[in-house]
Amino acid sequence: MSQSCPLCGKTKPEEALFCDDCTRKIHTEYEVEIPKEIEEKNTSAAENLLMQEQLEDRTGNSALSQKEIVNQDHNGLNHPDEEEEREWEVESKIGANEEEMETEKTLPKKKKKVGAPVLFVLVTALLAGAFFMYNATIRKSNLDRSGWDAAVKVNSVEGYLAYMEAHPRGAHFDEAQAGLRRLKSEEAAAWEKMKETDNVTELRDFLDRHTDSPYAPLVRTRLDSLIWIGTLQMNTPESYSDYIMLAENGGIAGDYIAEARKRYDLLSRPQSTDAVTLDSIRATVGGFFIALSALDHNGMVRYLAPTVYRFFNSGAATRERIAGELLVTGAQTEGATLKFTPDLESLQYEVTSSNHYKINVPLRKSYQKDGATEEVHGYIAHIELDTLFQIVSIFETKPYPEAP
Repeated sequence: MSQSCPLCGKTKPEEALFCDDCTRKIHTEYEVEIPKEIEEKNTSAAENLLMQEQLEDRTGNSALSQKEIVNQDHNGLNHPDEEEEREWEVESKIGANEEEMETEKTLPKKKKKVGAPVLFVLVTALLAGAFFMYNATIRKSNLDRSGWDAAVKVNSVEGYLAYMEAHPRGAHFDEAQAGLRRLKSEEAAAWEKMKETDNVTELRDFLDRHTDSPYAPLVRTRLDSLIWIGTLQMNTPESYSDYIMLAENGGIAGDYIAEARKRYDLLSRPQSTDAVTLDSIRATVGGFFIALSALDHNGMVRYLAPTVYRFFNSGAATRERIAGELLVTGAQTEGATLKFTPDLESLQYEVTSSNHYKINVPLRKSYQKDGATEEVHGYIAHIELDTLFQIVSIFETKPYPEAP
């Protein structure tokens, strides 16, 4: 029994789904020529089938069964039986899929946008390369130049050493070495001069210019000694106070600060307001040193107590013995004279429990020999007077142990 082909309307065998021509076209070209009267009916069914497939793909909902889809298609087409309708539906799906594939082939593929990431990578690489190049060349050159300018401006051993340590391969390394050798040579020559100078200002200038010089400790020692000598020459409470303050502030080494404090205490005792007593004390002290300078036997006897229990480095003795020994010693000096000059204005004293007067007075000694005079400052005479203002003890503090 023959039936009509659902695609073209021609007669087809009963056992076949389509006529021979449609079957051949389906298996070879995947294209079927459908008559207009059938095409209009099939259009609605194909559209419904496509919409149903899209809905299933989006939601994953497969509630509608294949039978319902076939029933929907059956409303648009009158097929002989249910099996033929299913076959026709399958072939329609195949045709629709083929059309979609052809459409995808004909449509231009959308190219991936890869330009922006590649451009970003390239720009980043260029910036990194430029940074490393700047750091290795331009920045390094700028640092070298600024370091050299700073070293030249300072023009010191420390400045050149700092440049050489920071830029061991710098463009000005050789110049820094030459500058260092020059300054070291100048420094050595300056020290040779400093060893003999008595100019405190020159010593201070050397320390300002050569703070870390190997000669700096020697210069500080000499500076301290010169300032101490100047302090001894003034030999006043004020001078010792100034030295102490300078040492404590770090202006000098302060090697003599202990001696300065001791001397300050000796000469800065509270002054008595008893003018009569002070005048009597000054008269005795001044008169005795005049007589001692002139080796005046009677004058010395007049100011000494009958018994003196200490006379400089000698022990107890009578005033006659002391005066006689001084005359003998003076005669043995062969023309050399010694003069004692007390600073009576700076004289300090205190009254003891036995009403004796303990006196501290700055003293200067002058030696004259062969027409040359040498003065030694910094002595402090320690004298004790009895109630009659006569000397019962006298000794001295020397400015340095080897002083005469």
